[in-house]
Amino acid sequence: MNQSNSIHTDTLYQDASLVQFYDYDNPWSEGFTPLLDQVKKTDVVLDLGCGTGTLTSELAKKCQKVYGIDLAAEMLEIAQTKSSTVSWMKENICTFSLDQQFNVILLSGHSFQTLQSDADRLALFLKIKQHLKPTGFFIFDSRNPTVEEWKTWTPQASIRYFKHPAYGVIKAWNDWERQGHLLCYYTYYQTIDATQLWQASSLIDFPSQDSIVALLEKAELTVANIFGDWEFNPFTPTSEEMIFKGTHL
Repeated sequence: MNQSNSIHTDTLYQDASLVQFYDYDNPWSEGFTPLLDQVKKTDVVLDLGCGTGTLTSELAKKCQKVYGIDLAAEMLEIAQTKSSTVSWMKENICTFSLDQQFNVILLSGHSFQTLQSDADRLALFLKIKQHLKPTGFFIFDSRNPTVEEWKTWTPQASIRYFKHPAYGVIKAWNDWERQGHLLCYYTYYQTIDATQLWQASSLIDFPSQDSIVALLEKAELTVANIFGDWEFNPFTPTSEEMIFKGTHL
């Protein structure tokens, strides 16, 4: 969800009337199974930008202990229904401080891209360094800006349908526009009879691979691997994703 220190309020994650659709529009994906395979039973894991906790609660079934941090109380309210063993905390991922370190620190679901400046990204990386055990690793995703995936986020190309328990079939779609160096994407949910419409705008950034690596090094973290997807295939210039995995410098 939106963790930026900017003044933009992302209602997609912070308005209960929109959050109610999140899990139906973003169901559990088997694509996260390889990520689960990266952690061990003895690991203590920190999930930053955990959202509604779908992945976090699955991690909790496998690891010794899992902590989930998010800024949106509305999303954490849903997350708390998924696991009673996770320690859920309402915190900003750029400013939190916990009195312990972790074997694994992760961000998924492009939470990283809600950070809208190098200052925010560096603040996050410094927090990762502070909370990562010397033998631990961090892992997070960011979309590859050179692929320009956002050009497919048009109303025509992004239409999808899902069933909501209260409203029945929901039609969803997206749109986007540039706002300076940021991209504003719009999310729409509409009842199938078109009598009710919900909409939200979200500001995200698409930092380059080189800029991310430079900021990690500034925070005294190093990248061991960059993958092109969550199946951990090698990154190529045409990969839609950049999955960064690393540790202390």
